[in-house]
Amino acid sequence: MKIKIYQLLICLVVFAAFSVEGRQSDDKQPNIIFFFIDDMGWRDWGGNGNTFLKTPSIDRIAKEGVIFDQGYVNAANCAPSRCALLSGQYSPRTHFYNVWGINRGDKRTDRLSLNEVTDGQVLADEKITFAEALKKAGYATAMYGKWHVSGHGKDGSGVNGGVSPAMQGFDDVLEHSAIELKKIEDVDIDPKKIFTYTKRAISFMEHSYQQDKPFLIYMAHHAVHGPTRCRPASEELFQLNHAENTHNNPNDYAGMMYDTDESIGMILDKLEEMKIKNNTVVIFLSDNGGVPSRCTQAPLRAYKGSYYEGGIRVPYIISWPGEFKPGRSDVPVMAIDLYPTMMELAGVEDIKSHIGSYAIDGVSLMPLLNGGDLKSRAMYWHFPGYLIGNSKYTGTRDPAYRQRPVSVIRKGDWKLHLFMEEWSLDGGFDKLTTNNAVELYNLRDDISESNNLANSNPEKRNALLNELLNWHEQIKAPVPSELNEMKSDQPSLNKRSKRKKRKSK
Repeated sequence: MKIKIYQLLICLVVFAAFSVEGRQSDDKQPNIIFFFIDDMGWRDWGGNGNTFLKTPSIDRIAKEGVIFDQGYVNAANCAPSRCALLSGQYSPRTHFYNVWGINRGDKRTDRLSLNEVTDGQVLADEKITFAEALKKAGYATAMYGKWHVSGHGKDGSGVNGGVSPAMQGFDDVLEHSAIELKKIEDVDIDPKKIFTYTKRAISFMEHSYQQDKPFLIYMAHHAVHGPTRCRPASEELFQLNHAENTHNNPNDYAGMMYDTDESIGMILDKLEEMKIKNNTVVIFLSDNGGVPSRCTQAPLRAYKGSYYEGGIRVPYIISWPGEFKPGRSDVPVMAIDLYPTMMELAGVEDIKSHIGSYAIDGVSLMPLLNGGDLKSRAMYWHFPGYLIGNSKYTGTRDPAYRQRPVSVIRKGDWKLHLFMEEWSLDGGFDKLTTNNAVELYNLRDDISESNNLANSNPEKRNALLNELLNWHEQIKAPVPSELNEMKSDQPSLNKRSKRKKRKSK
C-alpha cells in the first residue's frame, strides 16, 4: 500500500512539473519577439486586404493580436526609423534624419535651396536602447539581421560615435550590412539569410528557456528590401496566379514576402512546441512605407521617403495570446511607443528609476492593449533635408524629390505639414495664405491627403502650427532657414513654379 501511495506521489510531482512548464505566463516576465521587416508596404499582407501575397504567419499573429490601423514609424526611411525605434526618441534627439546624409539632392543639378543641418548618421553610444533597458530588467537579449544605425569595426567601435549591437545591449548578435549580405547569401536556399537568422533565433529561445531567463529577440530582417531575393519555388507559387495580382506586387517580391512569412511561422511553431506561446509577446511592424516598384500604397499618398501617409504608416501588430484581446484599433500610435510598452511588459513600474534622466518620447500602449483608452496627444515628425525621387515615386509634392525639408504634426484626425523652404524663404506666418508653406488634412475624411484645408480652416491650421513650432523649441529641432547661395536660382518650390510659368508663356 505504501508503495502505491509513493508511486502516486511521484506521478503527481511529475505532472505538476509539466504543468508549470506549460504555465509560464502565470509567474514570469513575458518573452518578447520583435519582427521588424524592411520596406514592407502598409497593404502587403492579408489583414490589410492583399489577396495576392501569401502571409499566413503574419495573419496568424494578427488573428491573436491587436492590429493598429494607424500605426506609424518615426521616420520615412530605414536608418533613422531604426534609430528612433531602438532609442525611443524623436529624430531631433537622435540627430539621425536620413540614409547616406541629410542632403541627397538631384545629382544632375544638386538643387538644394537651403543650407544643410547636422545629421548624426549613427545611433550614438550614449543612447540607451530598449535592449539595454530590458537587459537591466533581467532579459537575455538577441539581435539578428540588419543593424543599419552605425558603421562599426570588429572591436565594436563605431563611426562618429556609433557602436555595434553587442555594445548597445544585445547578448547574442548575428548581423550583416547589405554589402556583406550580397557576398555571402545563398539566394536559392537562404535568400537574405532569412533562415539563418531564424535558426539562430530558435537556438537562442531554447538556450534562454533552459537558463530560465525571459528573452528579447529583435529580428530585423533585410527582407523585403531590394534587391528582391527568394527561393525559386517561392516565386513559382505566384507565377500561376499572377493574373489575380491587383496590388502591383512582382512575383519575385511575392516570393520574398512568402519566404519571410514562412520564417516567422517557424518561430511561432517553436513557441507552441516549447509551450511558451502564452508567455510570449509578439510585435510586428515595418520600418517605413513600401516602394512603388514592388507594391501599391493606395489609398495612402506616396511611398517610402515621404512624410505623407504612404511613407510612414506601416503594418503594426502586437499579440499576447490570452492577455490582449484580439481586434483592430484606430488609435494613432508610433514606433517609439514600443520602448515604454516593453518596459511595462517587463514589470518596470518606474522607467525613470530604471534608466535615469534619459528621455523617452513614446508612451506605453498598455492601456490600449488592456482594453482601455490612450490619452490624446500630438505626434511629430521632422525631416530637415532632401531626399531625391524619380518618376515612380508618385504622390510627392515635388516630382524631383521624395521629400524636401518638412516638419509634421498629427493630433486627433488632423495632420499638418510645414514645408521649411516656403516657410523660411517666402514670408513665414505673415504670408501663410499665399506662400504654400502649410498643408492641412483631416485623415478621417481624407486618408489620401488630397484636400488641403489650410486656408479654409485657418483656426485649426494656426493651432496646430503653433503647437508644432513650440515643439521645435522644446526639442531643439534644427530648422534650415539660410538660403544656399550656391543654388540661389531655385530658392523654393513656389519660385520654381513661377519661373516655369514664365518660360511657358
